[in-house]
Amino acid sequence: MKIPKKLKVAGLEYDVKTDYKFHQANTLCGQCDHQGQEIRITGKCSDNNQRKRDSVEETFIHEMLHAIDRNYNNSALSEQQVTRLSTGLYQVLKDNKMFK
Repeated sequence: MKIPKKLKVAGLEYDVKTDYKFHQANTLCGQCDHQGQEIRITGKCSDNNQRKRDSVEETFIHEMLHAIDRNYNNSALSEQQVTRLSTGLYQVLKDNKMFK
């Protein structure tokens, strides 16, 4: 999957940072900042090892769904619902070879 540098959602342009270093809890893999229109994804695990590509790609889909939910659904989905959707969507896209 090619993760873009910018993502348009509902006419808003989000910057996508794929090697973001979180200063807060080191268990955070991604974050969607709606105010700053930025999707942040870390490339390192909490043990400072490089994350696998499929984990980074799934995190991108997860944060993209947060942006969609916020802009079209007034943030009605729970974190658990977004996780289920992102995991399922990633699995279907990958298993059906929809990535280049």
